[in-house]
Amino acid sequence: MSRIITFLGKADTRHTTLAIATAKWFAQYSQRVLLVTHNPNPSAELLLETSLKATPKEIAPNLSVVQLQATVLLEQVWEEVKKWLALYLPPSVKMEIYSGEMIIVPGFDSLLSFNALRKYYQSEDYDVIIYDGRGDLESLRMLGIPNIADWYFRRFREALESLDLSKIADSIGGPLASALLSANMDTRKVQDAIVQIQDWIAKSVAVVGDAKRLSAYLVTTDEPAAIAEARWLWGSAQQVDLRVSGVLAYQGYEAANKTELEQAFAPLEVNIIPALQKHNWQPLLDALPDFKTIPDVPQPLTVDLAQRQVQVFLPGFSKSQVKLTQLGTELTVEAGDQRRNIVLPDELRNQPVTGGKFEEPYLVISF
Repeated sequence: MSRIITFLGKADTRHTTLAIATAKWFAQYSQRVLLVTHNPNPSAELLLETSLKATPKEIAPNLSVVQLQATVLLEQVWEEVKKWLALYLPPSVKMEIYSGEMIIVPGFDSLLSFNALRKYYQSEDYDVIIYDGRGDLESLRMLGIPNIADWYFRRFREALESLDLSKIADSIGGPLASALLSANMDTRKVQDAIVQIQDWIAKSVAVVGDAKRLSAYLVTTDEPAAIAEARWLWGSAQQVDLRVSGVLAYQGYEAANKTELEQAFAPLEVNIIPALQKHNWQPLLDALPDFKTIPDVPQPLTVDLAQRQVQVFLPGFSKSQVKLTQLGTELTVEAGDQRRNIVLPDELRNQPVTGGKFEEPYLVISF
């Protein structure tokens, strides 16, 4: 079973340095490691002392590196999309669109990066994938794509399945109506495609929610702003069901500062990492946590049926930053500029919320 590790915190060269150190740490234990850097990242090339490509490149025993480039990823995925659509669209529907002419719109590169990570993970060519991303809210939204897709699929599938093209065509009329009616799509193939999409979403949600397969580490210094941002990202990670396994405090600080950091990030383990000096990586590797041990950290969401309560773990937030809404059979929690939709168990579904209070770091919801 493969594993993905990423990092959250104020974006700078510390992220890349710690990502490289983590990749080297796993490689020394004979783990097949792929270090994935975001496009383009000159810092990684300087630290690794080698050029990077858009395809995996082995730079040391058990250690390969790839630099994600959005234009290359778009070319790869577009050819796959055209082949996939050709199975379900009738011959009369042609797609005369070429990847070389497509412009990458804001946010689309996140989808491309997620798809690349998914393919590397499913290939089983690597035991560990180290993802050196932006480490910010955009990265969390990227990793939250499975949960987002699950909600949209769940909410809109029934509406999509009930569409009657003939009735839509009658109401529209004209050339567009003729095109809809002449498409003559194979509904069975479309249904099979929907089942495939649902299976992909379910498997992806399971990966994101399993710390043995996907986890993050907070990157910070002892500066108040860096601590506050790391704590905010810690809470924001819970909104996409991402487990944060520990804290890496870069550039070797005094023991008194470590105590302050431990208080700020309790119950997470804080590891003080010395600064990289003249490409001597061994001191950093020695200071890293034991990644082979999966730490016991609070779950993003717990349900207590006996107490008729739902607890949402939201460290780094204050009461004023958390909002709870009940719409239909689901709860919506807003925090960290994100929404999380909670599917309630049958015992609590359609039951009114009798209380919602924020007892840092938990939002406690009673029924």
